[in-house]
Amino acid sequence: MDTTQGFPQSRQNVKYSPHSTLNTLDYYIPRRPSTAAHQLWIIYIHGGAWRDPEIDSTSFLPTQSLLSQSRAIDQIAGFASINYRLSPYPSHPRSPSSPSDPARNAHHPDHLTDILAALRHLQDAFGFGNRYLLVGHSCGATLAFQAAMMHHLHHSPPSSSSLAAEPITPPLALLAVEGLYDLPALIAYHADSPAYQDIVTNAFGPHPGTGRPLNQKQPAPARWPKLIALAHSRQDELVEWQQVDLMHAALKQSGGYDEVGREEDGDGKGGGGRLKLIELNGGHDDVWREGGELARAVSEVLQVVRGMG
Repeated sequence: MDTTQGFPQSRQNVKYSPHSTLNTLDYYIPRRPSTAAHQLWIIYIHGGAWRDPEIDSTSFLPTQSLLSQSRAIDQIAGFASINYRLSPYPSHPRSPSSPSDPARNAHHPDHLTDILAALRHLQDAFGFGNRYLLVGHSCGATLAFQAAMMHHLHHSPPSSSSLAAEPITPPLALLAVEGLYDLPALIAYHADSPAYQDIVTNAFGPHPGTGRPLNQKQPAPARWPKLIALAHSRQDELVEWQQVDLMHAALKQSGGYDEVGREEDGDGKGGGGRLKLIELNGGHDDVWREGGELARAVSEVLQVVRGMG
């Protein structure tokens, strides 16, 4: 960031890794940086089934625009949206992938490696530590959980062993939107649709259990996000509400999270973390394409963060 220039500052296609042409991010800083503790960065990870070239960092722009014009902007230090390498999609009708393109032939853990590299780049450049809300849509929600909990993955695949060598500071809060949380369950639910098996295998290989971001038997460590919000629409035509129920149950079983609004009822048994469910309206991609529902979810999470002090 060039502090000699005026504000707001906006940068696109900032390179954070040499792996490919997709290792870029965009950021927008609305005002001169402040030390105010209540201000967070909003960092977005797009969806697209780990492979869709038509869904990228710019998909956050409608939401960013709405938030910039809302009361929530007082609590936002900056915005960033991350691109990452995609899995093969040779059958895409308008932009088929080529086997020689390193940007379009990624497999787990490549996507996660990129997200971690982007977060390290942002933390080094802007020094915000844990003062950020990590937001992910669809498979971006999977990546957000994996990145936020990277310190505590006890059984990473061998090829990802280097990920833990350069840890990031986990986010203060995480917002998962229309997320994929249990890939074996997703495949089983859609057993009559081979496309789901194909998408997951394309990204993770034949063992999609590596795409489950939370081990239900794993206790919640202190460095997990202090607030986790699961936002989902019952009108989502691609991802069923069962995914929310599974992740909600896993977080509760971890012993680290109490429902927002119940942590002071006297029956809360969590470890200090807070868990919030947000019901959205609209189809799977409508929530980000139109921006309003995603902006509402971000604003609700920021309100809870402000109340946490």
